[in-house]
Amino acid sequence: MTSLIASKLKNQRELHNQVLEQDVLILSSLQSVLSHEMMTLQNVINQLPKTAIELVKIILHTSGKIVFSGIGKSGFIARKLAATFSSMGKASLFLHPTETLHGDLGMVQPGDLYIILSKSATGSEFEQIIPLLKNMGNITAIICCGKGTLFELVDLAVLLPFEKEACELNLAPTASSTLMLAFGDALAITVAMLSGFKKQDFARLHPAGALGRNLFLTVKSLMHPKDKLPLIDIHASFQEIILTINSKKLGVGIVTTPDKNKLIGIITDGDLRRACNIGPLVFQKEAADLMTLNPKTISSDLLAVNALEIMETHNITCLVIAEKDTILGLIHIHDLVRAGIGQ
Repeated sequence: MTSLIASKLKNQRELHNQVLEQDVLILSSLQSVLSHEMMTLQNVINQLPKTAIELVKIILHTSGKIVFSGIGKSGFIARKLAATFSSMGKASLFLHPTETLHGDLGMVQPGDLYIILSKSATGSEFEQIIPLLKNMGNITAIICCGKGTLFELVDLAVLLPFEKEACELNLAPTASSTLMLAFGDALAITVAMLSGFKKQDFARLHPAGALGRNLFLTVKSLMHPKDKLPLIDIHASFQEIILTINSKKLGVGIVTTPDKNKLIGIITDGDLRRACNIGPLVFQKEAADLMTLNPKTISSDLLAVNALEIMETHNITCLVIAEKDTILGLIHIHDLVRAGIGQ
């Protein structure tokens, strides 16, 4: 019995050691690949070819679109760069070389710049496309890691310094695709910077994103309109105040003149709780006794993000939208949070 227990314990220790060894191997492999790709990028930083500068200048002076093209993994990188350039104000698109030869060449117009991404700088499709584009007067360029047949065909070649892939077989596009992606991002950022691309421009192209909402969404787009507000007469009783605030579910009551147009004051849930400290006498109080006079107001064209800043600065949860004391609506902090303002 003792020997059986000892055997089980031995097996458990061996299994545990095997798991530890596997974990060490996995960690070592992950770190090795990442280190290799990091060194690949560091290498191109130290040996960036002068043609990279020329490519930036050509892009800056291109009057038309930037057309990216590539096959396989290079094609995926080309798609990504087309999207990045477009999002930063430079009209761009991706064209698959095969589709280009079967009708999509019509998407390339005079003034467009054609950029190929290819690790080896080879590809029979491109050998047919480049002369056609040159005849149309288009400038052609290539971003590559080797001097293949396309290297001499294009107007400008950016040869990125590259030694080997991150995989042990030196076959799978890993470090090379990372290199072209990072270089493409550097191109896009540099072009955007030199073009004077600003945060407002980025937001204009990303209206559904957080930045777009913060820079363009106004209070008017989010406010509760006047007919949905808990408007309270200045002489309303405590019971009427409670009923009105509860019915509108905004956690606040807006005290107005009898015609319900002019803002006089505001009554919050906190005001009601504090008023209850006086006991039963609270039921004899009117809105005029409980309200806060001259509450903060904002205009309807104020940016929503600025409304949030005002609420946070003054530790309040809502703001009345008014012009010359005439009530237009109300915005609650919950409305801003739901809209993603301030994220």
